[in-house]
Amino acid sequence: MKFNLLLITSFLIISNVSFGQTDSTYTFKYISRSTKFAWTTFGGDFLMLGSGSTSFSDNGIARQVDFSPTFIPRLTIGGIHFWGHADFYVNFPLSFLAFQQKSTELKNLEYRQGIETGLKIYPLALRQGKVRPYIGASFRLLSFKQELKEANFQYGGTEFQKMIFPVQVGLSYVSSKYIFNFGLNYQTLQNIDNYITQNDIGKVQLNPISFQLGITRYIDTDRSIRTPKGVEQENLKYKILEQEKRLSSWYWGLGPSAGLQMSKSSYLKENYPHLYDNFIGGIMPDITFGRFFNKPDMNVGFSYRTLGSTLQGFDDKVSIRRHSIMLESYKNLFNWLGFVPFVGLTASIENLNVNVNGQKYSETKPAVGFIFGWDIRVTKTGTSLLRTNLRWTPNLHIAIDNKKMMFDNLEFNFIQWVQFIGRKNVYRKHQ
Repeated sequence: MKFNLLLITSFLIISNVSFGQTDSTYTFKYISRSTKFAWTTFGGDFLMLGSGSTSFSDNGIARQVDFSPTFIPRLTIGGIHFWGHADFYVNFPLSFLAFQQKSTELKNLEYRQGIETGLKIYPLALRQGKVRPYIGASFRLLSFKQELKEANFQYGGTEFQKMIFPVQVGLSYVSSKYIFNFGLNYQTLQNIDNYITQNDIGKVQLNPISFQLGITRYIDTDRSIRTPKGVEQENLKYKILEQEKRLSSWYWGLGPSAGLQMSKSSYLKENYPHLYDNFIGGIMPDITFGRFFNKPDMNVGFSYRTLGSTLQGFDDKVSIRRHSIMLESYKNLFNWLGFVPFVGLTASIENLNVNVNGQKYSETKPAVGFIFGWDIRVTKTGTSLLRTNLRWTPNLHIAIDNKKMMFDNLEFNFIQWVQFIGRKNVYRKHQ
């Protein structure tokens, strides 16, 4: 309360001395509408993958064996957007807690689905005390691995991996704090070929239906400013930053980013076909530092990410690692009630490394790419905001024996925390 009174007093002094009669930067109508645009969500769910069957050769005789469903607990982080009509989310599987009944016919069999990024559309907006149907789509990593009992390979069986794009339908119920979800997913990929040995391929059939049951906690972080006093505070803060010439600001950011494979590697296809279908990508830290320029409404900054993958099967192991230091410049296009999309260009120094069964290859090279995404930014007075950004560096690769080992992942940073440096001190100064 004391802090609010002091800010109001500072506002009156600044208005009379420096600005004369002032106009409001933000109206109650705008604040009320825009603060309802998005909610942050976090929680978890259980994914149940359907059963299936696989084939293999037993002393020259073709055999088929069924495998049981898989249960995978997952963590969920996301955001409800467009006033309850859309849910953007990422699911992170806790694979070490996954349960699948062991096969009695094979030495090892694992059917998993990995990180999932998706969108649910609610024709009827989410509301407390209401059940709402949704339709949606996502992309997630499917992986399948099996190993024969008599096999004696250094790295076990090889792994088939592929990005799939399931569609989904389901129901959501909203309580005062939580959203309860039940969904059914359908995937078009139902038949795959999987290497059993370096030369033999087995046929795998997958049930296209999977189910998920989850709960997420939603938080309306901007509720406090959706009042007449809150609007007054935001206008006061804007005038303080304007007088102190701090509307432009330095910032730092941190968040997880997923690297999604965009191209296949001709080097693997030529030399290690049993590793060709392995997925190159994963989760990486995304660290950024830069400056926001108020008048042009744009950002210029640096980011650092590092992404690694290990492909292994039978007696072969290929490890890759990318370190990227990137200069990024991107322009905010417009502000639609707190939804601020941006687009820009990147220039980077890329350090690319590949280790093939102990043989190392390395190259450091410049690269040019693209960045696009959006901020959730109701006002320009916040000390922090949430950012979603995607980066892509086309044709990024290292050449090995005149073949390409690709590093051109689409980097999807779903939620990044961005902190503006010094703004809290400015507000404290006017206490």
